[in-house]
Amino acid sequence: MSSLQLTLDEPLSPELALVCPELAERARQLLPEPGRLAQIVRLETAARLRPLQRLMLALFVVLMTVTPLALLVLAQSPRFH
Repeated sequence: MSSLQLTLDEPLSPELALVCPELAERARQLLPEPGRLAQIVRLETAARLRPLQRLMLALFVVLMTVTPLALLVLAQSPRFH
């Protein structure tokens, strides 16, 4: 095992951490505390859609799904041939 002096100024690729145990150990030491990450997750999940936003999103999804189908049906109808 080599005595490698490591400074990680750049992000470390997962592949490199898999093949070099010294880099993997150094990267684990630099990870933030799990409690700090839990606060970030709680802030992200606090965003909720209001009923009107949810309705508009559902309408948009339905229109984006049905419009191509309606255009295909119209194109196949005998009136447009």
